[in-house]
Amino acid sequence: MVVSKSEGSGRRARTWACLVFASLVGILLLIGGVLVYLLFGDFVAGMIRQEIPLRDGSQFTDAWMHPPIRPQLRIYFFNTTNPDEFLRGERPFLVEMGPYTWEEEWEKVGVTWGDDGQTVKYSIKKTYRFRRDLSIGDEDDRITIPNVPMIASINQMRFAGKLVQQAFSSMLALLKQEVFNSTTVGDVVWGYDHPLIKLGNDVLPPEKKLPFDKFGFFVDKNNSLEGVYEAKTGIDDVKNVGSIISYQGKHKLDFWSTEECNEIRGTEGTVFPPDVLRNQTLSIFNMNLCQSLPLVYQEDVIHHGITTFRFVPPRNVFGTPEENPKNKCYCDAGNCAPSGLFNVSKCQFGSPIMLSWPHFYEADPQLLEGFDGLSPEKDKHQFQIDVVPVMGIGMRAAVRSQVNLVMKKLEYFQQLEGVRDLIYPILWFEDGIEELSDEDTLSLLNLAVHAPDTARSIMYPTMFVVGSLLLLASAFFLVKKYLATERKDDFFGHGIPLPTKSSRPLENGSRTPPPDYDEAA
Repeated sequence: MVVSKSEGSGRRARTWACLVFASLVGILLLIGGVLVYLLFGDFVAGMIRQEIPLRDGSQFTDAWMHPPIRPQLRIYFFNTTNPDEFLRGERPFLVEMGPYTWEEEWEKVGVTWGDDGQTVKYSIKKTYRFRRDLSIGDEDDRITIPNVPMIASINQMRFAGKLVQQAFSSMLALLKQEVFNSTTVGDVVWGYDHPLIKLGNDVLPPEKKLPFDKFGFFVDKNNSLEGVYEAKTGIDDVKNVGSIISYQGKHKLDFWSTEECNEIRGTEGTVFPPDVLRNQTLSIFNMNLCQSLPLVYQEDVIHHGITTFRFVPPRNVFGTPEENPKNKCYCDAGNCAPSGLFNVSKCQFGSPIMLSWPHFYEADPQLLEGFDGLSPEKDKHQFQIDVVPVMGIGMRAAVRSQVNLVMKKLEYFQQLEGVRDLIYPILWFEDGIEELSDEDTLSLLNLAVHAPDTARSIMYPTMFVVGSLLLLASAFFLVKKYLATERKDDFFGHGIPLPTKSSRPLENGSRTPPPDYDEAA
């Protein structure tokens, strides 16, 4: 077949155009692969960060206002099995009774957005429903614990004169008040009528009256509001999302002796800033704890295939001023709590209450020596929050704390006969979620955490391979073309034309030219 000169030139032009195009695509794919390898993660992280700030109507904000989880409150009581023997000098024998479990429903209510969108005000409403199937017994179970209102009222009279104390002791006798009470679980948790609570509210001046008329550790907590928080939305800086600005209109606390201890820091625990680092210190503001609690990284923990960072309070967070100099401000008139205890009386109506971790975990070992039945364990009793670092969302939370009563012997109160100075455990509780189980939330978290790395691990190798193949094919074609040209030049350089498939037989029937061919040529 004879190819015209113009057709041959057109074919060569198209071949070179394809070659240039393939080379350019290969180079672009290689550059794209490098960019994906280096920048794709940051690009996706930036997209995620754009969705995290709290905005009215956003999907993230809806989940923040109506969490798709059902936390559980588990309470364990220290039942005193030998109250009479204790008053005769024996060590109290405590038997842990629990858990008694209540399922919670959380909701942000009264949400008000700032004019510039950078702040939001809200309250947290919590509803509790008893779960008998997750409890060891009913709310009607009876437990024997110290008479907290009596001990607290006596504590208020500790600086009164002898006659006043004796008169108050006589009144307690008329009211038949004793050191220990046998009470139902439901009453101790949600409150019951106690004569000393009613008496106190009847005789105390208005500024010292209690905000409740019953005694219970969670009195008025069910279907009630915690207070008004004001927080940053993170619109201006996503690192500030959820950071508390004020509580009940106050930008700082007023219980302690220094600005640092009164400072309100961190979030209220339902959200943390994104891109959490292992060397970072998180903070949770808890009004019941009367301070902002710091949390530090402990270890990586995997939940549902997602790697989380476990954050826990520092070991010396409740340490003495010698162990943690920052805690000096929490001492009351120079009287500091033992190591591992935190005195909350200043923010709990003067009640002689100290908080600790359950079973005096990480507290002064001497606290354990006064009791039988206590056995601190890290896995059971440590305060823990597992955070998804990319989004700052808690995937598991075990907010644990123990309520202790400060018992002191006072000379003129006959009710305290046999009582000695002790930090007496009453109960401990765990509030939070053991595992995030909502399928939609887990799917979104898995997508946010794993999809970017999965896409990146597929994209950049594919781009590298395809780009390299295109460049190699182009290079192969060029080399082949170059060798063909060299071969042709080599043949003509020796005066020998290249044979071709299209050459026809000469007149003598042979493809070999006659001897006078050169001269004819």
